[in-house]
Amino acid sequence: MKLKLWFLVLSLVFFGKECAAADAGLRYINTRGTVRCGSDLTTKTYAYKDEAGYWRGIDADFCRLFSTAIFGRGDRFEMVDVKSYDTAKAIASNKIDIMLGDAPSTATRDIGSKATQAQLLYYGRQMFLAQKIDGANSMEAYKGKKVCTVTNSEDFYNLQDYSDKYSLELRPLMFKDPRAAKEAFLLKRCELLTGSEIYLKSIYRQMANEYMDITMLPEVIAYKPVYAQVLKDNQTLRTIVKWVVNAVTLAEKKGITSKNIDIFIGVKDASIVNLFGINPVLWEKFQLKPGWVKTAITELGNYGEIYERNLGSLSDLNIDREKNKLIDDGGLIIPQSFF
Repeated sequence: MKLKLWFLVLSLVFFGKECAAADAGLRYINTRGTVRCGSDLTTKTYAYKDEAGYWRGIDADFCRLFSTAIFGRGDRFEMVDVKSYDTAKAIASNKIDIMLGDAPSTATRDIGSKATQAQLLYYGRQMFLAQKIDGANSMEAYKGKKVCTVTNSEDFYNLQDYSDKYSLELRPLMFKDPRAAKEAFLLKRCELLTGSEIYLKSIYRQMANEYMDITMLPEVIAYKPVYAQVLKDNQTLRTIVKWVVNAVTLAEKKGITSKNIDIFIGVKDASIVNLFGINPVLWEKFQLKPGWVKTAITELGNYGEIYERNLGSLSDLNIDREKNKLIDDGGLIIPQSFF
């Protein structure tokens, strides 16, 4: 009887430790004093330092958002260069806390990976960067051409569907990651490079002067949701990421911007009261700073302001918001009320 009791006690202790290890919450982030975000740092697009050493880019702003929510200030974050195929490994090893950028997410990866989707960040478009063909006025000019793409990726399968649909007989040339595919394209091993519009436009912007014979094609192969990813077992962090991103989308829905935020402080709308931390209980349950939303929107703006500055009309990429508008404005971004 005593032996059985000891086994039961040991099992409970072991199970408790396993649960604690599984959902680390913000323990590692608070211990080191920074939140670490993974991204592609090889192009001046997702996240990069300007001449003054200030982090810019859509991923840098999202990471700054998490820093503000957790620490009450936007400078307690680190950007870490992570290859897309190393996402799960980087998250599982605690190299990063949150993966941003255009990290791959397929059913196979979701089942077998220790990383999971936490929240939709935006919708990207898969497109083509092409070697120019004189007189080309449609995709028919590229029929049967080679396409540099990433092995067993969502891009690859979308490419197959697109090629079959329009009988283009495109021939995939497979590479381990987007960087290798880009290098092969610039060496003219293939006539087309497919991938995220954001990534391709950043290449075009940097390389167009040196490689005058490349061009962005207007065709959209597919729309791709881009998610923030976290450790699958860390439900606390997953929930935090979800509601932090939702906060800036909800702010846009409520008409709250970096320029008018002060006029909303006395508003009686329950969702806004909770959002601003005037009633601090809800954000405190998330283990976040109650007044972080006001700080973040004052410094970064709402979701629309963040998008336009980094990807949209105020950026060099000049990508139309399209599906990244709020659903009330004809897009697919759906904020949730905060109660």
